[in-house]
Amino acid sequence: MNDDSLSDLLHYFDPVEVLQPAISPIGLAKNLGDKTQINTGGRGISLKDASIIIIGAPGDPIADRIRRHLYALGPIDELEGIVDLGNFRQGKTARDTHKGWEDVITELGRKQKIILILGGSTEQIGNQINAFTRLEHPINLMLISPDFHLAAKPKEADATYLNRVLLQDDNFLFDFTHLAYQSYYTDPATLELLDKLYFSYMRLGEIRQDIRETEPYFRNTDMLAFSMSAIRASDSPGSRLHSANGLYAEEGCQLARYAGLSDKLMCFSLLDTDSDLGSNEITPNLGAQLIWHFLQGVSQRKSDYPFAPIKSYQKYIVNLPRAGHDINFYRSPKTDRWWLEVPYPNPKYPRSVYVACTVRDYQLASNGEIPDRWLKTYQRIC
Repeated sequence: MNDDSLSDLLHYFDPVEVLQPAISPIGLAKNLGDKTQINTGGRGISLKDASIIIIGAPGDPIADRIRRHLYALGPIDELEGIVDLGNFRQGKTARDTHKGWEDVITELGRKQKIILILGGSTEQIGNQINAFTRLEHPINLMLISPDFHLAAKPKEADATYLNRVLLQDDNFLFDFTHLAYQSYYTDPATLELLDKLYFSYMRLGEIRQDIRETEPYFRNTDMLAFSMSAIRASDSPGSRLHSANGLYAEEGCQLARYAGLSDKLMCFSLLDTDSDLGSNEITPNLGAQLIWHFLQGVSQRKSDYPFAPIKSYQKYIVNLPRAGHDINFYRSPKTDRWWLEVPYPNPKYPRSVYVACTVRDYQLASNGEIPDRWLKTYQRIC
């Protein structure tokens, strides 16, 4: 398919109805909608110079309500190439819908477009993993959600979508991170299973202590699923799970910005709004602001690793007898961001995995401790 023609993709989508944008509270002369190509079924649109593709999830009316607020927000001057393809058209059967959804995500991923999905539920994550699996490269998935459940017993293996995603042998999932879980919504056995799989997680309280500690996880992520239920109910009353506790709205926006800043992240899904919102516009408005902060982050990407050769970065070698060899750290002189190197244990494969980290990991290693990020990655590739 040629980048100048969307004929092969547009038949999957219903055009966006002409939107009456929410009125800007400060009377902006220009807005984000002015800088976005929107498929309204009229004039043709082009993928030639598109860098970000916005699509509405199948069967979820929240997409248009988010758009109404999003396109009324201020423009992001440094950002070009936003295209809104519209809302994904449901097939005759659920199977048809899932197949078409995967076809679209695969094609956009192949073209290396940043995919921004409005609406849907966490159940669709499996379809998106299937789509990226077709590209045959390792996938790192992140979930931001207050609740979390993995069936520990084999007979329950189909009980949750996460079992199908994390325990499936034929996908290319390499790493998984769960942020902002709340202990009273999470089975301890699930965390034990994550530990056995050498995956990472951060509790809501840990994020609140220092939100900056989440940033390296985003740099390692290809696909992000952000559940609106992770935001406390007073800030997002229209989410699936109405919880008194959760991320504050501004914390959610900070995390969305970290996601946008990640040079690696290529798919952002905003999920789990309540289908019965009524006239409440707080959640769609917050959803729009989360997306705006994500887009602002994208506009400030610095083309760090993996788009720059990590061997050109400043290298720090820490001798760590407990690890059995040295641990190499790399610091970007352009952004002051850090990575650590994890070598494959089999000498037949003379290659390494480079994992985003913080200066604290370097300081831990300098004090003789093995950083958790290094250890989990090493155990996962053994």
